[in-house]
Amino acid sequence: MTDKVELAVIGWRREFVLDNLDGDFTLHWVESAAGLADTLGPAAERVRGVLTAPMVGLSAELMDALPKLEIAALYGVGLERADLGYARERGVVVTTTPVLYEDVADLAVLLAMDVSRRVAEGDRWVRAKRWPSGHFAPGRRFSGKRAGILGMGRIGRMLGARLAGFDMEIGYYDPKPAPDVSYRQFASGVELAGESDFLFLCAAGGAGQGYVVDAAMLDALGPDGVFINVARGWLVDENALVDAITSGRIGGAGLDVFDNEPQVPAELLTADNVVLVPHVGSNTLETRHDMDQCMIDNIRSWFTSRQAITPVT
Repeated sequence: MTDKVELAVIGWRREFVLDNLDGDFTLHWVESAAGLADTLGPAAERVRGVLTAPMVGLSAELMDALPKLEIAALYGVGLERADLGYARERGVVVTTTPVLYEDVADLAVLLAMDVSRRVAEGDRWVRAKRWPSGHFAPGRRFSGKRAGILGMGRIGRMLGARLAGFDMEIGYYDPKPAPDVSYRQFASGVELAGESDFLFLCAAGGAGQGYVVDAAMLDALGPDGVFINVARGWLVDENALVDAITSGRIGGAGLDVFDNEPQVPAELLTADNVVLVPHVGSNTLETRHDMDQCMIDNIRSWFTSRQAITPVT
């Protein structure tokens, strides 16, 4: 038996976080949330905190396996796999690391510019030594176009501020109106897509809630339109997206997220008008350090003062 507070680290590892906490807490590494009580054994009765990632989730079953659980620190901001209602019922504090929005907004702009100016495609073209014997086809202008933002939360707002610097005409659709922004509000995503050259998906949403972007919206975007997704892959009808790209019904796409990560449809891998990155919206040294520290601060603050730094419950 130890006098140190015991924490379960589930399906996720950040060595900076674990090294920082290891001296003052007893850490139990668990590869998967499945069968958690059996994996932890007697320690399950003593664990008071959980460190994990949003994609691992915080289910009622996980919380039930830890009867003394007080706090669950999530490395990220996604809550679609966290049962917040049950956490409140159990009195479990859930924290996130809300320090990543700037980088996600930056990546959205970068993907849009890359697709429109054909940067990644041009890089492949030069590396293949095609420049001496051929002419690289022109891209499309980025500045001064129409941008549609699906989801006017923190990322949507930061994205809008960046796009304004490119003299873009900005509109948005969100079921919850944002009266504090000056952008034009549309009545539906389809209507927004029809008035956009670039359509950015920044919406939050849970698995199983239904598609935010479907075939009708992509058709409204049209053959010159570019779709950018920095939200979640399952919010998009990926089959419809693949079909729209391969048939030329949209002009291109920049994708950071996919429906069945890390699996990516083969058709996207070979499409020159698509830029693919491996879910790296927050993956900068600066932001990952800030996320690490935010998680550390939440755990330390809770067990010293009973106050979390960035609670969502």
